[in-house]
Amino acid sequence: MLQPSPFMLFLTVLCLWNAVTHCCAIPIEESNRKLFCVTLKGKIGFIDRDGKIVIEPTFENAFPFTEGLAAVQRIGKWGFIDETGREIIQPQFDNVGQFSDGLATFSDQRRPNKFGYIDKSGRVVIEAKYDAASNFRHGLARVGTEKFISKLFGKIADTGVECDYKFIDRSGKVVQEPSPLHYATGRPQELIRFEQGTKTGYLNANGIVVIEPRFQVASEFSEGLACVREAGRFGYIDTEGKWVIPPRFEAANNFSDGLAGVQINDSTWAFIDRDGKVMIPGPYNWIYGGFQEGLAEVAFEGKRGYINKKGEWIWKPSE
Repeated sequence: MLQPSPFMLFLTVLCLWNAVTHCCAIPIEESNRKLFCVTLKGKIGFIDRDGKIVIEPTFENAFPFTEGLAAVQRIGKWGFIDETGREIIQPQFDNVGQFSDGLATFSDQRRPNKFGYIDKSGRVVIEAKYDAASNFRHGLARVGTEKFISKLFGKIADTGVECDYKFIDRSGKVVQEPSPLHYATGRPQELIRFEQGTKTGYLNANGIVVIEPRFQVASEFSEGLACVREAGRFGYIDTEGKWVIPPRFEAANNFSDGLAGVQINDSTWAFIDRDGKVMIPGPYNWIYGGFQEGLAEVAFEGKRGYINKKGEWIWKPSE
């Protein structure tokens, strides 16, 4: 099966903070998103919702726009452009994240594989010294430093990186771990995810438990439903914790524009409605998130393209 794009992986880490895959919990805030990444003849550019090329495909790699800027790669280095294609931060970084709360993660050749934060002018705000770094949300970010034992075992075999985590503010100062209520957006009747041991539940804005922690994985609510996993399968609950769509999917995304992408079997994804009925059968190899302004990015026969809500190709599958 086709592997998820860097953007999908980025969203997964941002959503669950602990690298829990397959159920996106916290979508990146994107106001009036208008442009979409496409690949043409091995290069990446951007189209509008009608499939018209707005920024010519000249980049080696790129992330979608967030907060008015998109990360793009030229000659192996990353920088940022605006929605006209104008270079705002020249390519100079080995790796970057996407902007959130006005800051983005970066790493460069001075300290390879260490991460810090830059602002929208490209100025280093927090030096690259962390082995793991999440996006800022509500003024705080979670960062990690690799444990000594992890470094030791890493010299023997590729066992991955195990970190000690802490929270920092925008100045880089260490702060106490915030409560789940810190991330409340203020939406009416909002429910907020919280973890208790290995299970996840939901609080209301007053900190009262509304849905007891019983799920293996749980997303934030989107369009009145939350994607959750129970007994190894994904389904959707309402704000009372009742099943609206029973858990029967191998993987699933949040609802957006009234539809959600779900994995039906090992190689097939489709779009369902709020009743669980398949509305766009595909079949697709992968669905990258969901619909944004009427378009969704999907993979078909090893290639990626965009469809509208009728299942019609707006940008036919390319590389």
